[in-house]
Amino acid sequence: MMSRALGLAGLLLLLFASLERFTWADNSKYSITAIHAHLYHESTGEINKTDLLDGKVHMLRNSVIGEGEGGKPSNAVWILVELVGPTFADIKGELSLTAIAGDKILLDQTLKLHKWFNEGGRLVLPFLVYGTGSNILEITATLKGLPAEKVLRTTLKKSIPFEIGE
Repeated sequence: MMSRALGLAGLLLLLFASLERFTWADNSKYSITAIHAHLYHESTGEINKTDLLDGKVHMLRNSVIGEGEGGKPSNAVWILVELVGPTFADIKGELSLTAIAGDKILLDQTLKLHKWFNEGGRLVLPFLVYGTGSNILEITATLKGLPAEKVLRTTLKKSIPFEIGE
C-alpha cells in the first residue's frame, strides 16, 4: 500500500513537473495570442464592453447611426492586441496593426515594443481605428524585428462584419 502511494505521488510529481516545463516553453517565445475589438461611442466617450472578436455573431448593421448591438453611434473601434513572451522589459521589435475596410486603409500603425514595459509574460497594446462601420473591417497584427527563433506566431488576422443599408 505504501509503495503504491509513493508510486502515485511520484507520478503526480512527474505530471506537475511536465506541466511546469510546458508553461515555461510556451512563454519562452513571443507570440500574438489575441486581438480584441470594442466599439467606441463618440456621443458618450464610452468603450463598449462587448468584444466583437469573441467568436459570437454580432449585429453590426448601421452601427454608424447607433443601430444594431451597440445601441449608440459608433464610427471607431478600440483594438487591443495581446502578446505573450518571456519578458517585455526593454525588448527590441515592433508590433504593427493594419485595418482595412473595403479598399481603404483606415489604420497602418507601428508601435515600438521597447516603449512599453512589463517584466511579466503578457503585454496588451491599444490601437484606435477611425471611420469604421460601413464595410467589413480586416485587421492584421504583425510582430516585426525579433529573431525568428524567438517568435512563435508573427501574424494574426481577424475581421469584423460591419455593414450599412436598409
